[in-house]
Amino acid sequence: MSNEQWIVSTVKTTDILDLRMSVLRDGTPSQDPRYPQDDDPDALHLGIFEDETLIATSTWLDRPWPLDERRFAVQLRGMAVAKTHQSRGIGGVLLRAGIERARERGATFVWARARDLALKFYERHGFAVVGDQFTDEATGLGHHLVVLELPTSR
Repeated sequence: MSNEQWIVSTVKTTDILDLRMSVLRDGTPSQDPRYPQDDDPDALHLGIFEDETLIATSTWLDRPWPLDERRFAVQLRGMAVAKTHQSRGIGGVLLRAGIERARERGATFVWARARDLALKFYERHGFAVVGDQFTDEATGLGHHLVVLELPTSR
C-alpha cells in the first residue's frame, strides 16, 4: 500500500493498548500501556488499520507546551507503528494527520516527549529537539522534548 492509501481513523483507548504494549513497552520495565490522560475528554486517539488489524496509533492531548504555556498546544503521546510495518512512511502519515487536526483547532505548538531513538523521525517532520536528555520513568529510556511551531493564519 502506498502512503496515499493509508486511512487515518479515530479509535478508542481499548483499541490501541495491545499495539502500544508490543511496541512501546517491549523490553522496558513497564507493563502498563495506559496513560493517565487516555480517557480525558480532550484525548484523541488516531489509528491506521491494514485489513482489520491496527498497525499504527497515536494519542493527542490538549496540553500546554512547557516552554510557553500561554498559547494553545497539543501534546503527542503513545506514537506506535507495528514492528512489521515500520520504515514504510506510515508513522509520517499518522503524524501529519494529527498535526493537521491540531492546526485546525488553533494550536500554536505540537510537542512530545520523544525517545532518543526516534529523534531523527521527528526532525524529518519539522520538529526541533529542545533541552537536555532525560530518562523516562516508565521505559528507562533516554528522551528529549520535541516541538513543532505551527504557523498562525493572519
